[in-house]
Amino acid sequence: MKFDNLNQIIKNKNIKLYLLSILIGILTGLVVVAYRISLTTMTNLRIDTFSQIASGNIHLFGITIIIFILIAVLLNKLISKYPMIKGSGIPQIKGVLLMQFEYNWIKELIYKFIGGVLSVGSGLSLGRGGPSIQLGSQIAYGVRKIFKGYNINEKFLISSGISAGLSAAFNSPLAGIIFTIEEIHKYFTPVLLICISLASISADVVTQFILGEDRLFNFQGIIPNSLNHFENFIFVFIFAILISVLGMFFTTTLLKFQKFYLQLKFSPLFKSLIIFAISITVGIFLLDVQGVGYKLILKTGHETFSFKFIAILLLGKLMFTILSNGPGFPGGLFLPSLVLGALAGNLFGLGLEILSDGIKNLQQYFMVLGMAAFLTAVMRTPLTGSILLLEMTGSFDYLPSLILVTMISYITTELMGIRPITSILYENLQKNKNIQRKELSKNSTIFSSPILGGSWLDEMEVSKVKWPHDSLLIKIKRGDYDIIPKGNTKILGGDLLFILTTEAREKELKPVIFDLGTKPKSS
Repeated sequence: MKFDNLNQIIKNKNIKLYLLSILIGILTGLVVVAYRISLTTMTNLRIDTFSQIASGNIHLFGITIIIFILIAVLLNKLISKYPMIKGSGIPQIKGVLLMQFEYNWIKELIYKFIGGVLSVGSGLSLGRGGPSIQLGSQIAYGVRKIFKGYNINEKFLISSGISAGLSAAFNSPLAGIIFTIEEIHKYFTPVLLICISLASISADVVTQFILGEDRLFNFQGIIPNSLNHFENFIFVFIFAILISVLGMFFTTTLLKFQKFYLQLKFSPLFKSLIIFAISITVGIFLLDVQGVGYKLILKTGHETFSFKFIAILLLGKLMFTILSNGPGFPGGLFLPSLVLGALAGNLFGLGLEILSDGIKNLQQYFMVLGMAAFLTAVMRTPLTGSILLLEMTGSFDYLPSLILVTMISYITTELMGIRPITSILYENLQKNKNIQRKELSKNSTIFSSPILGGSWLDEMEVSKVKWPHDSLLIKIKRGDYDIIPKGNTKILGGDLLFILTTEAREKELKPVIFDLGTKPKSS
């Protein structure tokens, strides 16, 4: 009897899903740990190399030029043959989840790993967060292929990989869960939440077992004594608006430069050699702005520098990050965004100290707020930004100020009409004809799509919606209840729609229905 119950549990589809989510978390943790160790090794080697070059080692300078040329050649070959490994990888993940794109998962997993180590490790101002997330999604895609006989929901497994990837990248399991819901899905179900939580926690256990439990930033978490609560609110409010303007400038300039870069009439290799030549120059004269920038945050947070020097670092990091994103080499925007926010916060804190003799010790405080606010301004993920910084600092004393600064940043960027950079990059990626598309089929299929309050479909009657061709609303899930829709049935925020269509049309209809259910009526 006990064995019968055990077999019944194992045969349960959700139990299989949960077990595979744990497996994905463990595998992702191992791969991302290897990725982080490789990046650290490359980074230390690069710093030592450029330090010697700056001291006058001409022979090493010549060798470095040759190595950088070889890296540029290899990276160009990789991204031209496998465009799914370009950039952070988050736009590609969205395409896979919306059944627009398909992974060649084994090759792309290997080449994303190698490409990320070469591009980030060689000093380009790119991050490890996005690539780690994509590595997790590719592992999940592979697990789905290996266990295809289990008839498991592919979207839930890939979501588990996403959550595990971010968790392992920053030792932040909660941020991995929140990011998957906030940035990727915009909604959650109990099963989805359990899957991504199991994967995220599993990845974190693996990461902490191998790399240890150290927090990334050990910053003072309290509001400085020199500020009262009213002054704190006013300064945080002003800072959030300023950081939003900086985020708007960064986003628009980066996108314009990517467009300009593509329009240049030179070969891709020649253009990327120019970027690497700039990187070598930066490495010799302003080494701090090269690479991911994690050490730069620690350096400026624990040492005292002049207002002018921090301003130079901020401008240099901003421009070099924009240039580094031109070729589309594997690398993310998470950590560069955190660095830019930290430098802006440091500058703001120093400025307040200069303007007022009574205000002291504000740099670390506004550095932490700046990281969360800038990430929100660029990616429109206030919850992820807040939770990520809580986990990276290990201090819940920041929580009220983090919530305040991210919400103001979110509202400000929304009023300025700035869209999330990942959404724009996804739209640009769809124009790439070399991307491997999902094969079409004439079989019928059902997909689900969420409804957010204030969206186009919120509070609309079913009969008044202009449904796309070949789509049929067959069910509305509202809480624990399933509703068979009629013409006068009202769609409400929080609903989950189930749409019947053909597999051939699903990839086209999914983003259309999703936009109707999530985009505000004013947009």
